[in-house]
Formats: sequence, structure tokens, C-alpha cells
Amino acid sequence: MEFFNNFLGISDSKWRGIKGSLFKLVGLGIHEAPGTLIVNQKLTKISSTTITAFCRLAVTLATGDKFWLSYTDGKIWRQDTADVFTLVYTTAPAAGAAGCLGAKEFNGFFYWATQSRLHRIPSTAAATTTAANWTANAVPDWATFGITDSEFHPMAIVLSNKLYIGDGNRVAYVDNTSTFNTANALDILAPNRIKSIGSYNVDLVLGTITAQSVNTCQVIRWDTSITPAIPTYVETINENGINCFMKAGEYLLAQCGTAGNWYVYNGQTLLPYKKIPGVWTPTQFGEVYPDSVAEFKGIPVFGLSNSPAAGNTTGNPADQGLYTLGRYSNDYPRVMNGPEYVISQDKVANIEIGAIIVEGNNMYMAWKDGTTYGVDKVDYSLKYASAYLETMVISPDPEFISTLGKCFADYVSLPASTSITFSYKVNHGSYVALVSVDDTVNFLVYAEENIQGRVFQIKLAFGVNLNDAPQIEAFGVKIQ
Repeated sequence: MEFFNNFLGISDSKWRGIKGSLFKLVGLGIHEAPGTLIVNQKLTKISSTTITAFCRLAVTLATGDKFWLSYTDGKIWRQDTADVFTLVYTTAPAAGAAGCLGAKEFNGFFYWATQSRLHRIPSTAAATTTAANWTANAVPDWATFGITDSEFHPMAIVLSNKLYIGDGNRVAYVDNTSTFNTANALDILAPNRIKSIGSYNVDLVLGTITAQSVNTCQVIRWDTSITPAIPTYVETINENGINCFMKAGEYLLAQCGTAGNWYVYNGQTLLPYKKIPGVWTPTQFGEVYPDSVAEFKGIPVFGLSNSPAAGNTTGNPADQGLYTLGRYSNDYPRVMNGPEYVISQDKVANIEIGAIIVEGNNMYMAWKDGTTYGVDKVDYSLKYASAYLETMVISPDPEFISTLGKCFADYVSLPASTSITFSYKVNHGSYVALVSVDDTVNFLVYAEENIQGRVFQIKLAFGVNLNDAPQIEAFGVKIQ
């Protein structure tokens, strides 16, 4: 008998994974109540039709106001406390493309970058004014970049005294006297371009890219207080870009390249850490964008996107959505799970996940689905209606035929009008549904059948009723 009661995220493939992992866990949480599986809350679109472009950037000001910035056309939307979205500004730079490539609040100002220019507005004006007053208070083209990178201007604050901004192979900055320096903060070796920025202790960490067609990039650590400005450590790795950095407890993680690789940074080098399970090829790839990371209820989350690059012709190497990469506490292993949250379009293919904002126990995320765009919010009034899991391949005896006799799930709760249903797959075929029986005395749902085959997979689907959903503590498969 195969028995599952220690749910440790998704496996490396449908054949192998750590003990307790499963091949698929879509819409299911493993961290809220360790030792059980719960159906996660639904993501509900809150932006109506107001958001008309893909927001890869978002900023929460010290006032609590949230702003979403278009990566393509320079539009900026304000989200108020009632989750009403208003277009407050459209960036029209004097030179270069209008797409917003970096944004951060610093020293009382909200800064955002386009290809050639750095723009700003006082934070108090941004938070309290209408679109007309935004126009009156914003300072477009406040400063000009020296390199004018067309794709990336990531921003970070270290030691609270400077806003550092990536610009090609340079680090520009704004200091606390509102002086802009475009050339002398730090130069790195071209053709490296700064794609992502993180921090390690009080040092700045830069992730570079040369081009998607070049499998060489660098991770650079810089003690910003040292004069003259020279990198503390530089390591070259064989990936086509460092896409983002993400804090995971005491670790700084980096998602690199187009094959789902996560690394852990030890202060000097990047060490292989985790891999997003999938089928990654030259025409089927994706990445995690620099602002598509956050920490939600103490658990690191990231959004996996299907790459929009022209070379991604077959697409969808893995399910897209919001994954977790963490643990309940130090007593548990750090595991990858997901997608735990599926966007309101109820799709896990051909989508992109943009910026993520966490505010207390609320989480918001931007997305792109073809020519449709939006911002979702975790909806505490509804459960996700299409949650399911799949086991890895079960091979009782590699040489002989076995018989699948019974599938069962032990539940903690099975509210009215909710359900747990089973399907089986034999010899790598298609899933076939089974008829489930609810044993209300023993808190057990089961399905019995006599199916012969060499290998099996089992699927459990969770039927919900508004905000009610099953919660299971174990399930098993009897095979002889």
C-alpha cells in the first residue's frame, strides 16, 4: 500500500522526488496546517477593466497607497484602500521608450525609471492627489541615465542613504540630498547589464545578463561604503541572466536562466538549490520577473511566467502561477509547492505574472493573459474551485502486473456540498474517474476498483462550496 500523510511540496518529476512530495499540487496549501492539505483561497480580479497593460512593477508608499506601473506604455495606476483603481499618470519621457523599468520610494519621493529618464513625485502628492494634481506635481525627466538601458532599471536602498539604480553596466544613484549620479557609483564589465538587484547583509548584490542568447552572467557583491568603488566579490555563472533575487529566511536566493533554476547565494558564489519541475527546451521556457517575488505569511512566494520572447514558440514548460518556496518553521524542510495560487483567469498556461504586493495578510498580484490584464487579490470569502493533486508514478513491481484495489482519503472536514473525488491512470494512459463513497462515521472517502497494470498514478480533486472545502490529513492507495 502507498500511504501519504507528510505533504512536502512538488516532486522533481513524476518519477522522483523527496519522500512526501507529489507530482502535482495545484491550488493546495501545505504550510497553513502542517500535516494536512487545505484548498487555498481564490484569487479574485479587483482591477475591473481599469488596468490596460502589464504591470511588472508595483510600489507601496509609506502612506499605504499602492501604485501599479506598466512595463510597456508608462501608465501608472493608484489603488486606494477600497481597492478602486485610478489611472493617475501616463509617462511621456523626452527621450527613450515610455515603459516603466524600475520604481521605488526614497527620501520622501516616489521615483520611477523609463529607458532614458528618471522621474519623480513627492510621496505626499502621489498619495493624496487626483490625476490632474499628479500632472501638476510630478517631475518628468528629472534626471537622465548615462547608459539608457532599454529593459532594466532595478532599484534598491542600502543603509537608507542612497537609492541605487541599475543602468546597463553602471549603478547610478540618488543620494539623500536629491543629487543624482549617473556614472561614478560602480562600473562593471560590459557587455554585462544589471537585470536584478538584491542585498546581502548591508551590501548590494547585482545580477546581470548579457543577452538571452549568451549563457554567461555575473553575480556581484558590493560594499557600497568602500572608496574607490570596486566590487567585493564577482562570480561568473553559466546562465543566460540572473532574473531576480528573493529573500527566504536567512537565505538570499536567485532565479537564473530560462530553465527554472534557483540558486542560493552564500555571499560570494551562487550554489545550485532548487529547480522548478518542468520540460525546459530552446523553444519552451519561462522566468521569474524581478518584482514577482514576495513573502506571504512568512513564506516566500514567486510568480512563474511563460516567457514572451520570440524564441518561446512552443511555450509552457511548467504550470504558471504563484509558487511557494519555504517552510512552516525551522523544524520543517524548505520545499517548493505550487502553483498554490492560480490567477482569476483560472489558467496555468500562456500567462505572465507581474508584480506582487503583500500588505499584512493580503496579497495582490498583476498578470497578463494575452491582451487581457489585471490585478488579483487573495479572496478570503471564496475557495479556489479547481484544486487537485497527482501522485508520482506508483510502480509496485517493475516486472509483474499489479492490481489497483482501493483509493481512500482520511479527512479532517468535508463540509456540506463539498467533495473529494478520485481518478486513476494506468500504464501512462489518461485519467479515468472513479465513484467515491463518503464514510461519514470514520471521516473517510474511498473508491474501490480492480484495475490491472504495471504502473499507476492517482489524482484527487477537491470540490468546494463557496468558502467551504475539504481538508485531508492523509490518503492512500491499495495495490496488490
